[in-house]
Amino acid sequence: MDGFTLSHIIEELEEAILGARVERVRLTDPWTLLLKLYRPSRRPANLWLLLSVEPRWPRLYLIEQPPGAAIEPTPFLLLARKQLSGARVCEIEQMRRDRLVRFLFRRSASVVEVGGEGGESALESEGDALWPEIGLVVELFGRAPNLFLLDASGRVRERLRAREDERSALGEPYLPPVALEKHDPLTLSREEFQQLLTQGPSLAESLTRAIEGFSPLYAAEVEARWRDMSRSADPSPDLAYAAFRSVVEDLVRRPATPRLYTREPLERLNPARASSRDVALSAIPLTHLREWSAISLPSFSHAAALYFDLVRRIERLRELRAAILRHLAAQIEKRERLRERLEADRRALGDPEMWRRWGELLLANAPMATRTTSGFRVTDYYDPEQPIIEIPATAPTPQQAAEAYFQRYRKAKHGMRVIAERSAAIEREVEALRRMRERVATVEEIAVLGEIARGLGLSSPASPSGEANRSSVARTEMRARASWSGVYRFRSSDGFEILVGKSAEDNERLTFRVAAPHDLWLHAADYPGAHVIVRRAKGQTVPSRTLREAAQLAAFFSQARHSSKVVVNYTERKFVSKIPRSKPGLVRVSEMRSLTVEPKIDVERVLEGV
Repeated sequence: MDGFTLSHIIEELEEAILGARVERVRLTDPWTLLLKLYRPSRRPANLWLLLSVEPRWPRLYLIEQPPGAAIEPTPFLLLARKQLSGARVCEIEQMRRDRLVRFLFRRSASVVEVGGEGGESALESEGDALWPEIGLVVELFGRAPNLFLLDASGRVRERLRAREDERSALGEPYLPPVALEKHDPLTLSREEFQQLLTQGPSLAESLTRAIEGFSPLYAAEVEARWRDMSRSADPSPDLAYAAFRSVVEDLVRRPATPRLYTREPLERLNPARASSRDVALSAIPLTHLREWSAISLPSFSHAAALYFDLVRRIERLRELRAAILRHLAAQIEKRERLRERLEADRRALGDPEMWRRWGELLLANAPMATRTTSGFRVTDYYDPEQPIIEIPATAPTPQQAAEAYFQRYRKAKHGMRVIAERSAAIEREVEALRRMRERVATVEEIAVLGEIARGLGLSSPASPSGEANRSSVARTEMRARASWSGVYRFRSSDGFEILVGKSAEDNERLTFRVAAPHDLWLHAADYPGAHVIVRRAKGQTVPSRTLREAAQLAAFFSQARHSSKVVVNYTERKFVSKIPRSKPGLVRVSEMRSLTVEPKIDVERVLEGV
């Protein structure tokens, strides 16, 4: 938000809310303060003043409806409620044509404090007595924009964002940031302007750095008008100054009409495919965006609300999509490395058939085998020519060496099977990740991306309006991550979600904290193993194919996984209860049925991001 646009908003505020009474004070997120203002003689009688110091999108304007729910009180909010409730807006001042605004509120001795919303009274905040005058300073610039609550003497009593610099120390007089030496655009002379032309790589950059209230948007407009003027004359400094003066005159002209520029018509603009650079908010007609679509809006507050809603939605979509894609790429790389390690393990196991054959040759040649420094010389009966070969061995006898090779054969045979199963599972996981990556690249709704992010254990952003209850969202996501972190997630062929506990503690958490009473619970009969949950809606029937796939998982994630067939018990979760004072994961089942399956993973795994 540039200084000129802000000046228009301040003028609207002076017209709309001077004399209005503060009825409610809310925080919708850690950076955004909302003041509900009552104007009995105006329509609508209630307006909300939004003051946000969100790091990338600091902003200030009026809205008619409050966005989102309030977050839990903070020290700033408690003091602001106590001091501002019932006070009236008396002064609004934009300081130095900068993004720095001071509000002054006053209360009379007869004013009775208005209770905070949600039944919270301003009297709940203890400490300070009521101040006859309250200052609220909004800094909408820099890396850490901020809100300061000042008492009647101008001292800082609280700030929305804690900072360590002395300028904003609690109890000290508020001091505005040290102003950079910038030129006043209304008084800048031709000579001073021409000096600016030599002070930067471009005219636009020089103007942005050196002129009060000038944003890159208006600096680019000066360059565009200069180019247009130069088509019929030499591009002289005088023409550049004339272009600058024309932009400044447009910026200070009243009344002004706010315009929202978009690279394509607003109704066709797709936030999922757009960039924040495809949207611009301007107080003047823009020559350099003449090819864009432009709409005029009834007020600067309306225009600012629409602009910030749009660019924040665009950026959040872009950032969330990028975060998910980075996460998926990391997961694919992680599994590729695991696949390489499995291949190295497979090579280290050697050829099981060779170990078996060497063991059999050692036994067959035991009476006549010749000992060497590194093994035994034996006749190779598997070769038609029956040559004499040497089999490496450290054991003292052929029989002992043969047993060592038979053990190595069994280990290699089992290891090869496990590696093959794990490699196949990894291949399915990688394929699922790649499919998800393709899907994420085409998703156009932030709600869908948010669900995908939560499924991967990533935090998703607040709603596009930016006023969602961030602390409740954070708590919900924290609970969700706690619930999912100890399980493997699968999706059955019929689309049902299947959860498998990773440890005894995770089994207990899955069964008694995550699963609903009507979910299906499975466990390998008579063997230690994972608790398996099939999630379903109440009254929903689980298809036999899904039941079989879940049972196969229960068998695979048990100590019976190497058996050819395993009996698996299943029941509704409500028939499973904890055994008092027993180890985690031990349960009592009051009613169940059984089926026999082969232990295997025959379903798609859903990656949790662990």
